[in-house]
Amino acid sequence: MKKIVDVSGYGHSGKTAVSEFLKDYEDVFTFPSQVEFELFRVQGGLLDLYLSIYDSWNLIRSRVRIIEFRKLVRRIGIVQNKFRPSTLWNASGHGYNQYFNNKFIEISDEFIDELVKVRQDSFWPYDSLSDSKLNLLISKIKNKLSRNLVLKEIYYTDKNQFLTHTSNYIHRLFKEVGTQKQTHVVLNNTFEPYNPSKCIEMVENSFSIIVDRDPRDIYASMINSKDVFIPSFENYNTADELKKRMVGFDNINQFIARFRILKNNVLDDNNPKVLRIRYEDFILNHDQIAIAIHKHIGLDNLNKNRNKVFNVNDSKKNVGIWKKYKDLPEIIQIQKELAEYCYQN
Repeated sequence: MKKIVDVSGYGHSGKTAVSEFLKDYEDVFTFPSQVEFELFRVQGGLLDLYLSIYDSWNLIRSRVRIIEFRKLVRRIGIVQNKFRPSTLWNASGHGYNQYFNNKFIEISDEFIDELVKVRQDSFWPYDSLSDSKLNLLISKIKNKLSRNLVLKEIYYTDKNQFLTHTSNYIHRLFKEVGTQKQTHVVLNNTFEPYNPSKCIEMVENSFSIIVDRDPRDIYASMINSKDVFIPSFENYNTADELKKRMVGFDNINQFIARFRILKNNVLDDNNPKVLRIRYEDFILNHDQIAIAIHKHIGLDNLNKNRNKVFNVNDSKKNVGIWKKYKDLPEIIQIQKELAEYCYQN
């Protein structure tokens, strides 16, 4: 059973450096740098299934989540192909099937079948609460004209088996990636930094690494891209604008409010499977933090690939950028209002 390791951050907080560092090890499988495994956190994903089946079971909501999950699997699983026009309006662009030996949809469907213990045709009025206007009208006409009850298929799931089925599902998926010798799978932003314990509970042998960073450097790194080291895969035309819009760079009050909201929504339950580190420590005290990461995820084989990706000296350029702009009103305001999150060395 492979170890599933998620590396998450708060937006431009340095998680990429940790992911690139782990990518260098022979025993670690990673997806291409631009790929994030979205199956847990997005709407209709595994976290929604967890909340509606395991955490607070309800027949109405659990049925909706099963339907949503089935749709999600196809949306993110189908690979776009210009010679198959239907894929252009059915695929989101994630194309997960290509990363799992063309078995992502197949294995996901098997998981859904395992979750659903009983299928029953029954009268079910609740779809009308979320149907489109057209489907709502059609349903009303059918109910009016039909002499019999209009039935829907209802799904009964067992909360007591949910965690086992979900863990088995994830590990079946990740058997399809990498080589037999690779003992670890590293993901990006899959569990997220806010409450990773829910995802860890769903997946046996899983771990979370969360990377935090001085908000002054997050802001300062977007003032002038020449001041920072940028990995090659992030060096594309719209990357700078994308990052600025994501963190609210153009409005300092919005930047600060966003950052504080993200931090206020963190639930740190001291889970031993969650390692929270500072980006600055990872770079400036690299050997010490590297040992902590190895120990946390149980990475015993420290042999590295011939073509290394991560260079700690490149990333040193990304620490303390704010000092160059320390007299800017925005940096002063961040230092004042987000003082508890600023790095102290």
